[in-house]
Amino acid sequence: MNILFLGYNSFRQHKRGVENVIDFQSKACDFERIYYLHWGSKTTAYKNNKFTCLSIKHCWYWPLLLNLVLFKIKRENKFITHSHNPLFSFFSVFHTDILTVHDGLYYLNKSMKRKIIFQFRIIELLLYFRCTLIHFISNYTKEQSLFGNRRNFVIIPNTSHFENFASSFNSNKNTPNKKNILIVRSIEERARIDLILQVAERLSEKNYIFSVAGKGPLLLHYQKEIEKRKLKNIEMLGYVNDNELLHLYSNCNIVLMIAEYGEGFGLPIIEGYLFNKPVIASKVCAIPEIIIDNSFLFENNVEDILEKIDFALNQVNQDYRKFYFEKFGNKNIVFKFCNLYKSCLTK
Repeated sequence: MNILFLGYNSFRQHKRGVENVIDFQSKACDFERIYYLHWGSKTTAYKNNKFTCLSIKHCWYWPLLLNLVLFKIKRENKFITHSHNPLFSFFSVFHTDILTVHDGLYYLNKSMKRKIIFQFRIIELLLYFRCTLIHFISNYTKEQSLFGNRRNFVIIPNTSHFENFASSFNSNKNTPNKKNILIVRSIEERARIDLILQVAERLSEKNYIFSVAGKGPLLLHYQKEIEKRKLKNIEMLGYVNDNELLHLYSNCNIVLMIAEYGEGFGLPIIEGYLFNKPVIASKVCAIPEIIIDNSFLFENNVEDILEKIDFALNQVNQDYRKFYFEKFGNKNIVFKFCNLYKSCLTK
């Protein structure tokens, strides 16, 4: 069995999110060949462990480059095509066997208040006709999509690629009188880092430390804002590698996740549970599906977040790891994807 994944970013760069999901899905079956196509500054090929990776130059004629590469791959062997990149699937002359939808194309662009969104509506509607099976990562993602009442879909949640490493990290080596709050987010508008700064400001005289891990277009803006406000209890870490992130999860007291829109799952939530940490999060998008209990949800305002921080610090007796393994453990998710890929071969 061979598989071709369509994604976004190079495995050589800041591997996170979709790239880690693809890496994990590639382990669901004993594939003979695994190809991975993604955007790049030039069209080139390279090896990354078991993957044969090909970057497609992001230029005005990229659809032509994409199909030239696909023709070359497809003539060698038959592949299951599993796409995480809706534009690659839309412009490919070949059909896509499985399309994973993290957030509906039209919904996300509408939420971002893009000026021209009608084109995304057309693309998304046509895309579902060009794919054999649609994989949604949550019920919310399906509901917000333009998929409608068709039956060719499956809902399989995400899991964490940290599972094999988490047990080797000892928790809470931090200073006992300090309360470490970890935020793992892409630093963009929908992450509401502005609220985190306000919360940190309110707790500046107490022993709370906020660590924000993630890169994004607003990183420099918020780093300057922290300087301007002279906040000493919050740090924008930028991109952190997996080993650093494992340490951050291990040594925090709470994982905090704020979202405004466009949150089809909420990976930091289940990663917090993997490290047996309480997680508090916004009462929006798919988050209520993922959270262990609705009492850990808050409205997006400072007072509610402060209240939930106090609440979470007192929830020391819950077995968050058990919840993770029952709902999101690697074993369960691998089994589901293995069956999914095998079913593609019988069609």
